[in-house]
Amino acid sequence: PSFPTTLSKNPFSAAMSGCFDCFCGIFGGSKQKQDLLKAKGLVEKLVKEISCAPILVRLAWHDSGTYDMANANKPWPNAGGAIGSIRTDHEINAGPNAGLKKALTSYLEPIKKEVPEVSWADLIQLASATAIETAGGPKIPMKYGRVDGIPTELAPAPFGLPGVCFDEDPAKHLRYVFYKYGMDDKDIVALSGAHTLGRAFADRSGTVKESSADGTAYTKRGCPFLANSKTAGGRSWTKEWTKFDNSYFADMSKFDPECIAFPTDKILMSDPGFKPHFDLFCKDQAAFFEAYKVSHKKLSELGSKFEPAAGITI
Repeated sequence: PSFPTTLSKNPFSAAMSGCFDCFCGIFGGSKQKQDLLKAKGLVEKLVKEISCAPILVRLAWHDSGTYDMANANKPWPNAGGAIGSIRTDHEINAGPNAGLKKALTSYLEPIKKEVPEVSWADLIQLASATAIETAGGPKIPMKYGRVDGIPTELAPAPFGLPGVCFDEDPAKHLRYVFYKYGMDDKDIVALSGAHTLGRAFADRSGTVKESSADGTAYTKRGCPFLANSKTAGGRSWTKEWTKFDNSYFADMSKFDPECIAFPTDKILMSDPGFKPHFDLFCKDQAAFFEAYKVSHKKLSELGSKFEPAAGITI
């Protein structure tokens, strides 16, 4: 902010001006922070009403997961990342993002209209972190203030996102994907634990036989595990797939016939680099939550440009 010249000559006023600038840099302008808090409340309400945590987490993952640090020297935002570009036709209509459009148009657009000071990049990441917390997971120490960006160099699908690896080495694939984020094996296992939420669909990823028209004992219309979800069907990784906990790790070795475990899931139980983290998270939910908070925060900030540079906390 600009201050009158007569005040700027006063040492005390000059010092206070500097403090004010610092305060704004750390906490953001009051209207922006107010809108972020409002958005969080609206997302909490939405998740409780229609149990939509899984799709909000997937949406944010598929926005930030386009990042490749090999392109970090290119003009922003051509390295991809958490920049809100998943809203573009090029990304949202691509195969890896099948089924995600409704998360933007039906779930988040009504909220965006109520919080004009919040960027799309921020709202998408806020929705994911809030969904995790509302579903029973940890409170993630998020930073906001992201600027929306659209790359001028369009990457082809699948945009560097992880696959299920029916026909390639799953450990090699996971490391290829996550190492280009600047992450390590612990991050891979922790973030894989987000599969405690959600389902795969034949009419979305095409990786299971169940569609939105049918399902398993845990996903079919009328079963209690749907909670308040408006969409039945698909196949889940866990029994209580609207709750965020460590059941992904604790139950995988049981090979429940009603659940799915892809090669990229199963490899976590045996690969020497992944197994120690998998075993710890299997027996200690608190350890999983602590690791997940750190890894989720990293993921949510990939490729992001923040204004103010220090970000905004709420």
